[in-house]
Amino acid sequence: MTSRSQFLLAALAAIIWFSLLGYRDLFEPDEGRYAEISREMVTSGDWLTPRLNGFKYFEKPALQYWATAAGFVVFGESNATARLWHKANSFISARSTAVSNNAG
Repeated sequence: MTSRSQFLLAALAAIIWFSLLGYRDLFEPDEGRYAEISREMVTSGDWLTPRLNGFKYFEKPALQYWATAAGFVVFGESNATARLWHKANSFISARSTAVSNNAG
């Protein structure tokens, strides 16, 4: 497989992977909870303490909240933006796995 066809295949996979990000509502309770924590970070300006409805929420590492909150700042608040960090990470992981399998 040539490098051009590999690139086109990766581009097609990315289009399919990211095309339905905002198609449906967030699944409750998980997706909604994590998106709300990130939204509260943006509105309060407190990026150090994750909060859910005003209560401190330290159940998960803050990196996913920060990344989603940064997405809200850059792209605006939407279902697609709330899912973007997770989908990007999963796409990069899948692509890395495919590349490493082909390298061996």
